[in-house]
Amino acid sequence: FDVSAAANGSGLSIGQTEADRLLSGDLTLVADASRDGGAIEIETLEFQTGMLEVAASGALASDESDIEIQARLADIGPFAPGFSGPASVTGSVGQNGDGRYTLDISGNGPGGTQVAANGTVAADLQTVSINVDGRAPLGLANSFIAPRALSGSAGFRLTIDGPPALSSVGGQITTSDARFIAPALGIVFNNIDLNASLSGAQAQVSMTAAVENGGVISAEGPVALSPPFSADLGIALNRVVLRDPRLYETTVDGRISIDGPLAGGARISGDLSLLETNIRIPSSGLGGAGAVPEITHLNEPPPVRGTRRRAGLLDREADAGRSSGPSYPLDIRVSSPNRIFIRGRGLDSELGGALRITGNTRDVVPIGAFNLIRGRLDILGQRLTLEEATATIQGSFLPVVRIRATTQADQYTIAVIVAGPVNDPEISFVSEPDLPQEEVLARLIFGRGLDTLSPFQAARLALAVRTLAGRGGEGVVGNIRQGAGLADLDVTTDESGNAAVRAGAYLGENAYTDVTVGAGGDTELNLNLDVSPSVTLKGSVSNSGDTSVGIFFERDY
Repeated sequence: FDVSAAANGSGLSIGQTEADRLLSGDLTLVADASRDGGAIEIETLEFQTGMLEVAASGALASDESDIEIQARLADIGPFAPGFSGPASVTGSVGQNGDGRYTLDISGNGPGGTQVAANGTVAADLQTVSINVDGRAPLGLANSFIAPRALSGSAGFRLTIDGPPALSSVGGQITTSDARFIAPALGIVFNNIDLNASLSGAQAQVSMTAAVENGGVISAEGPVALSPPFSADLGIALNRVVLRDPRLYETTVDGRISIDGPLAGGARISGDLSLLETNIRIPSSGLGGAGAVPEITHLNEPPPVRGTRRRAGLLDREADAGRSSGPSYPLDIRVSSPNRIFIRGRGLDSELGGALRITGNTRDVVPIGAFNLIRGRLDILGQRLTLEEATATIQGSFLPVVRIRATTQADQYTIAVIVAGPVNDPEISFVSEPDLPQEEVLARLIFGRGLDTLSPFQAARLALAVRTLAGRGGEGVVGNIRQGAGLADLDVTTDESGNAAVRAGAYLGENAYTDVTVGAGGDTELNLNLDVSPSVTLKGSVSNSGDTSVGIFFERDY
């Protein structure tokens, strides 16, 4: 026979999303085949849509067949988010005289993707002997690991010899110019050198990487290729710098082992040594922004939802009220004989010691703490000696501190206590005999009761509260304002972020004055005199000698 056929169509759909993408647009089919004797000769077989082109030619016979194929995908982007560009495959498939299927194909894609496969498959599909070589960009995995991201490329030289199962896979996988970013953890690995040897359904992994902030991390050991991905990995940290620019920076040496299923339950244990560690108790203004309330998103556009997904907010919502992710038991000893410095808000201290991190990654249970070696607390020229300071780790691996500084003021023993997570500690002022917190501060700073303070002294006292309490302390400031008989007492920041305190009081029915004291000692005095409901005289003078006088007219309509 000799057959020629052609067909056209559009809008073809089979109800499967990925297949429907390939079939979108106009469709054409052209076939030209003949048979002379036992073999069928395919002169032309072409199939084309807006996304896909496929062409085949060759011969089909009962004893031996050979078909040449070519295929081209216009854009791989819809199937591999983050990549765009065409992908193509060329080669041949067939069947030899003993019934085994043969293949010899190669492909190319965006980002330097290359793959070549050749070998045979038994007629009953129960055994295969195939070699696969190639290279692919690691970014192909980014849509599955977002917001984490990979870059660089992976090369592979694999064999499949035996039944079609992971146990039949062998070969090597290596990386080149690889980089890994985990923004939520603040971790960046550069120059990742990975070598994985595959054999018997497991990979023997050897990896080294440079940590962005400093140091080198390496890992070695076997990992199973099938769930639950059991592993026995040894991880070495060589002067690895861990940093949160707002809170801490430390350099770590040591070894960690991961033993068990990576899908959940693997035991994480080891010994770590901290070299110099700096923990900062951050400062923030009393007028800082409050917490953002819960927001319900209505008709959320896909780009907005994608941004929230990359930021991890969708995972946070999904995990509300239930535990998230697998759990891993912990047994890690962390030691540092000294040089753990805690600074900020007038505090300067050094700690040392050791602690053991137990529990699991969902519920961290620290045993022990780092303890005080030496330290002090300075507040408006008053220096308090630290008598207690400890630091440990809470469930989110955030440092938690408790610091107590004491001094003597007349017949009172005064203590300042800083306690809580370093990103938001609570500050309290206590005394023996017992006094309200604002009275404790007044006697600590000025050696007198709150009711005897001048407006200028009250402003300095409020500035001291701001220094110690950061964004907290509003109640203490309010009590100072009332105790000093002021109409206004406010802690502010200027355009450069410098703290300042403004204290104001009425001198009469129509006269109001306020004084502003900056953190650097700059002072400005203002006087407002209401001549009438619409006319006000204003004057000011600063410690630098600047003066100003003005007449202001104001009327509401």
